Amino acid sequence: MKNPYFLLLIFLLFNGGNANVGTAYGGQGFTVNIKSDIPNEDITLHCQSKDTNLGYHVLNSAKLQYRWSFHENIWGSTLYFCHFWRKMDEQKFDVFNLKMSIWCDHGFGEGNTCNWEIKNDGFYFFDFRSQKWYKQYEWKPRENISRKIIKN
Repeated sequence: MKNPYFLLLIFLLFNGGNANVGTAYGGQGFTVNIKSDIPNEDITLHCQSKDTNLGYHVLNSAKLQYRWSFHENIWGSTLYFCHFWRKMDEQKFDVFNLKMSIWCDHGFGEGNTCNWEIKNDGFYFFDFRSQKWYKQYEWKPRENISRKIIKN
């Protein structure tokens, strides 16, 4: 092939869906910060995107927050979601997508931070424009725990 840049262009176009590839295109850098305001209870979370599995993490008195950084892909379609569990409750939702990115702190360069806080009554997202926390989700009863009353 006469033009080696053509192959590079094809490679970049087909791999642009990966959130980490956004760096090559100058995609915006973001950090998602999830903080627990329930220090005496274990909160297990599992976060991932289409391409990146961040694994399981436990928030408790020893570790009150979990955060990660990434770059948006060239289409602006980067999405991360998390599943949260505690003793009797759970919840799952998007913690980052294009629509919610406008409420994140837009600092300089890599300073775009999206903050979540976990409380006993649910999940709060910080709107940097209004400088306020807004409740987005409530805990739901866990589906895989038997709630049957045992009668003697």
